[in-house]
Amino acid sequence: MEDLDYLLALARSGDGTARERLLAECRPFIARVTAGFCRRHLEWGFDDELSIAFITFNEAIDRYEEDRKVPFLAFARLMIKSRITDYLRKEARASAHLAGSLNSEQEDLSVSPLESSLAWQDYLAREAAREREEEIRDYAKILAEFEISFSELVRCAPRHQDARRVLLGVSRRLAADDSLFQHLMKTKKLPLKELSLLTGVHRKTLERGRKYIIAMALLWHHCHEFLYLCHYLRASGKGD
Repeated sequence: MEDLDYLLALARSGDGTARERLLAECRPFIARVTAGFCRRHLEWGFDDELSIAFITFNEAIDRYEEDRKVPFLAFARLMIKSRITDYLRKEARASAHLAGSLNSEQEDLSVSPLESSLAWQDYLAREAAREREEEIRDYAKILAEFEISFSELVRCAPRHQDARRVLLGVSRRLAADDSLFQHLMKTKKLPLKELSLLTGVHRKTLERGRKYIIAMALLWHHCHEFLYLCHYLRASGKGD
């Protein structure tokens, strides 16, 4: 996928071609988020939920505020979930013929946070904080499978920027290579020889940075799940 931030900036500036490309490239993301939230298989052109999600994603391009420190995809995901929730509630009320019997409190609960600016900002802050915490917990569980803790990760992270960039480059190559990554997942060990040949980085350097490389490779490989953590790496300039 072409750099998402670049396409997003162009789309927000009025570039219609960039917007279309961004929407096309993010269709799998939109489908994955929507199907996961609805907990069932969805098909384009058949399920209304996907159409709603697609329209919402397009709207998110214009509504996104970078200074809120929420990654664009996470922001779009929250908007999609909010809109789908609103849609499903309305569908449930209609099918049960309860529209006329709801009290005012229930009506308030059924209104999407997007209906009110203040309600949306509160929803965004609350949900973003919750999602960050979930990401950290889930990432910690994956690291634990490789006997790596967050405290160890902090200790083994290269202090010098150049060294850190080298190891991050190695980790991204590892995450992108299906064969080597599967070897890592199966054996819980770095394929040092193959990785050295692939990247040109000396084997001893790879051995010293083993835990850091593994941790970052896991993060890159699961980037669609760890939107906040990956965004932090990219925003800090460490993942270039």
